[in-house]
Amino acid sequence: MYRFTVVNNKAEHQPIVLFFCLLSVVLGLYLSSFFSVVICLTINTIAFYWVWQKIVAIHPDNGVIILEPKQIRFENESLKVQGQLTPKTKILNTSVWLHVKGFNKRQWLIISAKGVDKQSYARLKRAALIAINGEVESK
Repeated sequence: MYRFTVVNNKAEHQPIVLFFCLLSVVLGLYLSSFFSVVICLTINTIAFYWVWQKIVAIHPDNGVIILEPKQIRFENESLKVQGQLTPKTKILNTSVWLHVKGFNKRQWLIISAKGVDKQSYARLKRAALIAINGEVESK
């Protein structure tokens, strides 16, 4: 069993801002009237805000992760997640996107590499790889 603390786990907003800005520019190039460009920018701003709220909800600032052989638990003041990691879990360069299957629901949890120390991040990636590839049980 491994237990480690997540501290200052901030969501990275640059890729999301870049996506919505490029989408606005591309759509703005093909729209002919000023009114349609304003509507496009307004809709993209609303969509950005909605997506950002969803990402912040699954990207907690701090908490405690407990890794057990087939279970993961995350707890902080406002969020408690417990269950098994599923193969939908993603390992990216700077973060691990954990898809946790609990008793009655499935939930995403994003842990940034900056939010934990190197050894704990390596253990978290190892647990995610085992969940993705399936654990080969030895007899």
